[in-house]
Amino acid sequence: MNKTIMKSLLLTIVASLAAWALSVTYMNTKPRIDAYAEQEAREARKEILPEAVEFEQINIGEQEYFIGYGEKRKRVGVCIKTKTQGYSGQIEMLMGFNMKGEITGLKILKQNETPGLGSKIMEEWFSKQFIKLKEEDLKFRKEAPKGKIEAITAATISSRAVVNGAKKLLGFYGDFLRYLKKKEILKYVGDGDYAGEGRGFSGPIKVSVTVRNHRIVKIAILEQQEVVEYWSKVREKIPQEMLEKQNIDVDVVSGATYSSKGLIEAVTNALEKGME
Repeated sequence: MNKTIMKSLLLTIVASLAAWALSVTYMNTKPRIDAYAEQEAREARKEILPEAVEFEQINIGEQEYFIGYGEKRKRVGVCIKTKTQGYSGQIEMLMGFNMKGEITGLKILKQNETPGLGSKIMEEWFSKQFIKLKEEDLKFRKEAPKGKIEAITAATISSRAVVNGAKKLLGFYGDFLRYLKKKEILKYVGDGDYAGEGRGFSGPIKVSVTVRNHRIVKIAILEQQEVVEYWSKVREKIPQEMLEKQNIDVDVVSGATYSSKGLIEAVTNALEKGME
C-alpha cells in the first residue's frame, strides 16, 4: 500500500514539474511567436496592397480592416481577411482593395486542401487572376460569358470556395465604404441648409441640416409623428452626438431603434444633397 502511495505521489510530482516546465517554455517563446506572426501579417498586407507604406487597423462590428496609406498619409486601399469553406476544411484568405473597389491582391494564408489538386489555390497564377476584378467578374469562365476566373482542374470545389470568399470580402468592402461615408461625409458637403427625410416608426421624419465650413452647425426637426415617450430620448441624444462628433456614425437609442434609424436616415439624406 505504501509503495502504491509513493508511486502515485512521485507521478504527481513529475507531472507537476513537466507542466511547470511547459508553461515556462510557453511564456518564454510566446512573445517571439507572436512577433513572427505579426511580421508575417505585415508582409502579407504589403504584398497584396503594394502602394501602402503603413497600415491602420479598425474594427467595424467584429470584422477587422487594415487601412493602407501611401505617401503623405493618402488612403490607397484596405486589406480584409476572412474564412471560407473549402473541400477539406476552412480556407483563410486575405484580400486587398483599392479605393475604386478593385481587387489589388489575394493571398491564401491557411488551407488544408488536397495536395496537388485543391492546394493549387496557393499558386501565383491562380491568385493573380483576381487582380483588378470587380464583383461581376467573379465567375468561372466555363460557367458564365463574363466570368474571368479559371477553375483549377479537378479542384472545382476548392476554386469555388476562394471565389465565394472573394465575394464575401467584397461585401465587407462595401461595409467599409459605408463606414467611411458615415465618418467623412462632411468633407464633401458644401455650405448650405439641406432638407432630408427618413422613415421612422410611425411615419416620415423630416429635418433641415445647416452646414458651414464642412461642419454641422444645426439640425432642426421639421416634422415627425413618433411616439412621444421614445422620440424625446431620440431627439435629445442623436442630434447632440452628431454635433459633437461631426459625423453621422452614432448609435441608436435603446428601445427606440426605428425612430433612431429614421432620424439618422433623414440627416444622411440631407447631407447627401449637399455633396459637391
